[in-house]
Amino acid sequence: MKVESREYKLLVNHEPFADPAAAVKAVWDEIEEAAKTLPMVQTKGKLDEQETRRIVFLDTPDHTLRRNGLVLRQRAVDESLEYTLKCRSEDRYFAAGTDVGAAAGLEGELKLEEDIARPFCCRFSHSASITLAEDRKSAPQKTPKTLREATSLFPVLGTLRTDGRTCAPETVLEVVNSISVDESVWKGGKIVFDTDGEAKSEKATVALILWARGKAGRPAVAELSFRIKDSEEHYSRNLAVAARSLYALLLRLDCSRPEGMTKTEYIYRDAARD
Repeated sequence: MKVESREYKLLVNHEPFADPAAAVKAVWDEIEEAAKTLPMVQTKGKLDEQETRRIVFLDTPDHTLRRNGLVLRQRAVDESLEYTLKCRSEDRYFAAGTDVGAAAGLEGELKLEEDIARPFCCRFSHSASITLAEDRKSAPQKTPKTLREATSLFPVLGTLRTDGRTCAPETVLEVVNSISVDESVWKGGKIVFDTDGEAKSEKATVALILWARGKAGRPAVAELSFRIKDSEEHYSRNLAVAARSLYALLLRLDCSRPEGMTKTEYIYRDAARD
């Protein structure tokens, strides 16, 4: 299975996002200024495309999914619910070999991606996402409440083990730590890598993600990322050098918050650096 994207992630200071428009502009301005110092890097566009959605994570009361290396996320977008089951590991073959596929009859998009976190730690993420068209008002009643119900979406959840035993099908699923977040994503900006000696430049898409508790809630987590896609996994050495140079520079920006809590840590209240 090929790695179809490499995503470089860093946390940024979430407190300025009490004024989101000003904070987004300030972060992009910093990126543009930083990019000017790197000969192979240019910026293009602005972070002027915004999306919003509601997110919860589902797990058993004792976090069995988490302890089995899995996360189950529900994302509400317009009148649809998107479910994503993900296995992330430093071991590429463990992640890629974990069955996260959707149930028969559900069209699940399978992806293997590489996530890069500070200072330069690589993890591989194998995920499947399915979208169910539902009326958002009725969504809470249709959220899986047990492993049996969740298995109808992702069969592997019926094989989970805890304390050496397979979990009972009626094991309860609940919203992890009762946390529901409103996610805002700003896109539109791009990074262009002019890799010396190669036929064409490579582009990375930039995303700035803010999590808040409620639409008017206090900002909780902010993450900046840039993603390089290639379905054939043709990532050259020159591209890797240019992307790593940019990433190292971004980690030193004024807005960077290297010791901050990641999105998954915020949900689970742990320190797994996930």
